Amino acid sequence: MFLLFRNVVPKRLLQYKRMSVFTSQLNPITGKMEWELQPENYDFQQEVARSAYADMLHDQERNDKYYEGLRRSIADLRRRGQEVHVLDIGTGTGLLSMMAVSCGADTVTACEAFYPMAECARKGIIANGFAGKVHLIPKRSTELEVGPGKDMERKANLLVAEVFDTELIGEGAIETYRHARDFLLTEDALLVPSEGTVYAQVVQSSMLQRWNRLQEVTRVKPGSNEREVLVTVPNSVLECPGAAAVHDLQLSQVPQKWFTPISKPLPVFWFDWSGRRKDIPCDDTTHVNFQPLASGECDAVLMWWDLRMDQDGEVALSCAPYWAHPDTLGRLKSSSEDIPWRDHWMQAVYYLPQPRKVEVEKPLMLVSMHDEYSLWFNIQEDINKEICMDRPVCECGIHIVSSRTRIGQLNDPRRLKTYIRVLEKLITPDSICLTLGDCCLMAIVAAKLGAKHVYMTEGPGTRKVVEDFISVNKLQHKITVLPGDISEVTTDQLIAPVTVVFSEPFFTTTLLPWHSLYCWYMRNSCLHLMADGATILPSSVSIWGLPVQFRDLWKIRAPLHHVNGFNMNIFDKLIEKACEEADDKVEPQPLWEYPAKARGQPVRLLKLDLNTGIPENPVSSTGSVALPDAGIINGLALWVDWHLTIDPEDTLTTGPVEPVVLHENIRWDVYTRQGIYLLREPVNTKNSISSQLFYSTTFQPSDGTVKFDFQIKM
Repeated sequence: MFLLFRNVVPKRLLQYKRMSVFTSQLNPITGKMEWELQPENYDFQQEVARSAYADMLHDQERNDKYYEGLRRSIADLRRRGQEVHVLDIGTGTGLLSMMAVSCGADTVTACEAFYPMAECARKGIIANGFAGKVHLIPKRSTELEVGPGKDMERKANLLVAEVFDTELIGEGAIETYRHARDFLLTEDALLVPSEGTVYAQVVQSSMLQRWNRLQEVTRVKPGSNEREVLVTVPNSVLECPGAAAVHDLQLSQVPQKWFTPISKPLPVFWFDWSGRRKDIPCDDTTHVNFQPLASGECDAVLMWWDLRMDQDGEVALSCAPYWAHPDTLGRLKSSSEDIPWRDHWMQAVYYLPQPRKVEVEKPLMLVSMHDEYSLWFNIQEDINKEICMDRPVCECGIHIVSSRTRIGQLNDPRRLKTYIRVLEKLITPDSICLTLGDCCLMAIVAAKLGAKHVYMTEGPGTRKVVEDFISVNKLQHKITVLPGDISEVTTDQLIAPVTVVFSEPFFTTTLLPWHSLYCWYMRNSCLHLMADGATILPSSVSIWGLPVQFRDLWKIRAPLHHVNGFNMNIFDKLIEKACEEADDKVEPQPLWEYPAKARGQPVRLLKLDLNTGIPENPVSSTGSVALPDAGIINGLALWVDWHLTIDPEDTLTTGPVEPVVLHENIRWDVYTRQGIYLLREPVNTKNSISSQLFYSTTFQPSDGTVKFDFQIKM
């Protein structure tokens, strides 16, 4: 029912009787766990739909360079006078195996542990005429056995593998290559790719730090020019080393004005995947000296990597952002449009345990560390002084209970300014406030602005963090965190009925912007605590849509048809079926990372009055709007505006933060994931005088879902 996406905890599976499968997942709007019976032929459609194979196979440079690496390596083995026996680890669609056969391999063994993809590869290999030429084994490579009558008759002398992620080693590349070297390959085997290099660049960036470290909340004191601190951040949060978890970003979409380079891009790890020239350690530390490019602070490390696809290192595949991405002549690219788009191999930001002051004339040392699956970094100022090499672990709790997106929201000046302005107008010395949400620090602001008392609802995950904020701000006498389910709280537990009910709104279960309608359901559970005429914030919500042309994001659902001359229709049908059966039509994406041109003006699809009770029947809105002579439309961008009060100035948008200009790229709120609805086929309205967008939007009160349907008619 609800989409799961990158880094979201996956649903659990429960086998029931013999052939039925139940799936369990949290409904982010109603807050309830819901079980759904899957069909008897359930084949893990959700997992297939989320596998991201399609976006990877749309990466033409990746495909071309794997093909060229195979061609060169097979030619090298032929020059040695050897037969060519290829092992393809994690074959996916079977593409690399078919490439190997086309390049002249004598035998190809392909393994794929994910059964639906193994079946897809088997059918695709047959459809392309390679039956009998590729031996497909539905196993992990570490489970393969070598010998007569076993999985592999002999060891392979050429390994091709694509087992990489944003961190290069996060999908288990180290274990995969070490096991292959020890058990599956000949001593002189060639590898495609042959090596990998990790690059790191130290930067100063207060903007990036908004996603990592909470900042105090201030306002200008009424009647003066002095700033007043409304929310003091506990030392436990300020001194916390944070989480080592990678913050994957499309760095090519990060404006260069957001950061100041402190170092040039530095090679920090080099992996020889064969393990012959240099072992592949499960743990390693490197020290790289550098001269700072500017004085200031070291806040974060930007990271990317490249691969050498052939044995001579002449065929390179770089994942660098455009401003660090050289072409074959060594020149840097001028824009993000000049490099291949990749959502499967993004770049990353790592936050230092503590910012470090730097001076341009004083050399520094970048200390880089990795274990078997992840990386982390630190800065050493004095080479004679020991620094902590341990992987950072969050000690304050905020990095555990809050996503990067949420931490950014808590630091967002635009949101803070609006919240404070609204609360300044509403809070009086008699106000009894109730906040609904997770880690709602505006409760601290309400108390500082003079509310008589503030009650908070917090889940078990955020309760400890919030209590630390209450304590350091010395508000234990004015703020109470209510225990358990709000519906079970009685008026006897309050000093007086609630006069202001406030939600930011945000919940840890929020994936799409309208999932925070959970605040409406929570409010419905505490009507018995509210005084007559109580003020309710937000008072209403509008759901908006905008026809767009995504530059690259459309590729996550677009069919492949053919890749490097190989028929991919089997795979296209598998993904299409999986998406239809397992996916909602809308999925969340941080659209500021994915350029899109406006092909129309925003359309309000539905408005809900949150001052009323939850309706018994579905609420629907249908309509149509004329489309301009715009060009290609391949999707709809979706978001919500939260109207805190009836004053238009008191509206918080999760969508465009600047007026939408036709044919121009949209500037999105960077602290929210918007929704995307991709059209099955792109529509070109160029030179059309009667194009119309027909829309239908339905809010279903029984489970809180919002359903969308869009059609463009010429």
